[in-house]
Amino acid sequence: MNILVSLWRGLGATALLVAIVLPHSAYAQNVADNINPVGSVCMADQPCVGATAGDAGSRAMPAASTAAVAEVVEDAAEMAAEVATEGAAAVSDFDPAGVYQMNCFACHGTGAAGAPMLGDSEAWDARMEKGMEAVMANAINGVGAMPARGICMSCSDDELQQVVEYMLAQ
Repeated sequence: MNILVSLWRGLGATALLVAIVLPHSAYAQNVADNINPVGSVCMADQPCVGATAGDAGSRAMPAASTAAVAEVVEDAAEMAAEVATEGAAAVSDFDPAGVYQMNCFACHGTGAAGAPMLGDSEAWDARMEKGMEAVMANAINGVGAMPARGICMSCSDDELQQVVEYMLAQ
């Protein structure tokens, strides 16, 4: 109470009133701003949700605009289908030569641990005598010092076959 009296004498009545009331009204305004809706949801021929009666956005969305909304939705669906198709094409852009360089070169490029080297047709012919199925079984499961999948754990069986075919073609 002594503090209020001191403020009354030092600041005057108006300044004291501003000091007491202003922070509360500013706080109340801040709270009101924080809890106001940021938008509204409107369905055709129905009042918008999240708007008050006086808001411009509280009017129902006219039925004529539903055709425009349907068109936008259809366009969005077409765009999504195109993106999915492009994504599938990007995934199918498998690069056997790149996979060879990243996973196979250390052994098949140097002959380490008896691995048939890239371009050594005699070594590859000896392995191919057993057939592609046997070569692929070794590539998938590993053989001798060669680890399973030739360390390309992200490669599918079909992708591994593409890498083997790449090595055979060199």
